[in-house]
Amino acid sequence: MTDLAILTFGILGQCLLGSAIAMALLGKKLVSTAEKKEGGWFIQQAELIGLSIVLGMSGTAYSLFLWSLYGGTLGRGSSWGLAILSAVSGLYCFWSCRNQAAKNADLTKGDSKAPGRALVRFSAGLIFLLFVSQLVQTLMTPQRLWDERAIFGIKAAILFEDQTINSPSLTDPDFVQYHPKYPLLIPLAEQHIYSLLGRVDDRWSKLIFPLMSLGLVLTFAGVLQRHIRASQAWLFALLLATTPILAFDDYGFLSGQADAPVACFHGIAVLYLWDWFRSQSTELGQNRTLILAAIAAAMTIFTKDEGIALFLVDAGMLALILLVVFRRFAFAIIQTAIFVTITVLLIAPWFWHRSELPATTEMTYANRFNIETMLEGMKTLAWSIPHMKNRMLMQAFTFGLTWWGLLLALVTKVRRVIRPEQLLLLGDVGGAIAALLVAGMIAPTPVEFHLGGSSHRFLMQLVPVGILFMAGQWGCDKLSKSSES
Repeated sequence: MTDLAILTFGILGQCLLGSAIAMALLGKKLVSTAEKKEGGWFIQQAELIGLSIVLGMSGTAYSLFLWSLYGGTLGRGSSWGLAILSAVSGLYCFWSCRNQAAKNADLTKGDSKAPGRALVRFSAGLIFLLFVSQLVQTLMTPQRLWDERAIFGIKAAILFEDQTINSPSLTDPDFVQYHPKYPLLIPLAEQHIYSLLGRVDDRWSKLIFPLMSLGLVLTFAGVLQRHIRASQAWLFALLLATTPILAFDDYGFLSGQADAPVACFHGIAVLYLWDWFRSQSTELGQNRTLILAAIAAAMTIFTKDEGIALFLVDAGMLALILLVVFRRFAFAIIQTAIFVTITVLLIAPWFWHRSELPATTEMTYANRFNIETMLEGMKTLAWSIPHMKNRMLMQAFTFGLTWWGLLLALVTKVRRVIRPEQLLLLGDVGGAIAALLVAGMIAPTPVEFHLGGSSHRFLMQLVPVGILFMAGQWGCDKLSKSSES
């Protein structure tokens, strides 16, 4: 059996696991509310396909983590066994949903005269061609950047060789380049590829990154076309797919680093929080999308530590908007508790394991977060605020239309900004940037070094939120017959 055949089966198994999770959470929402007459099956089921990729990949890595945490052996047996179980579970869900699919069979009939259908198909075609291009470019080189090799790649190789997350090598600060406490989603996902192949091959392991890109964009398009016109949804999805820092930059989805995957998982978490807010008028109390947002938030944390700050910002904005806008105290507490509790429960095993790992050169932000340090760090804002403004507004060839588009959407549709879901997005971007500025204030390293070398990668993680804000502002609202001018 060739490498390609092995990996095709393994990735298909992952995707079937992801589809089982997605269908268990969202059910008929995935097949019954999209704008069905603007394309074929691929376009209609974009959300399901995208979630299958993203949830399958993260679910596989998380399952392997739990398996090893409780004494299981990583390796070919566990990876093949998980792939087979994943395939069976996904096929069972498809079989179980066959009656629902039959009831909605009429929705699969395309309408060649549907307005905007050509634009939908054109956008979807470009997105697929971009994915193929990313795939080819990724496979042309092995892991080559410092972070992808020294922080993530080396751990994946150790996990494959020692077959456990408790390997002594992973606690040696010199061997793991002083990053023993970095989360393990990416190393475990790469280790799964190695175990399926039976050897370390850091070209094939990079497959997971273009797949994450495709999964993010398809989920983005699928959710949007439940709320705005499908032609607009796919146009914004194409804008996301072609944002230079994600699609073409060395540190984006072409590399094996964690910043683009954080953009993927965080983007999906915020996307489903946004979807939950928009659905409150018709599905009050329906929490399945809120649960999915919590799962994505947990996987963001399991990808990189920045996910902790992003989660805190999102949880805070969720509570604040529910209290101020909805003015229902008990409802706000319950919904925020659901989001926070599920995220914490999912990530708790990682933090328990992490607590036993040695501390090395971590910044220890929590220990430095005090009044004295904050006051001392105020002077860094004189450099960091102009720096962030320059990054966001003067580097269009890096961030595309993201930040200029966000500002234009803000001033051209002012009335829409007060919608809860749009306030969530503004709060997410503003809160995340504020958290970065505070990190620069309290970090033990010079702010020029600390922010100067990382701000573009941090802003990369917010790109899906910025484009989602534009879609929410400019998209023709399907929830009402008229929208604000």
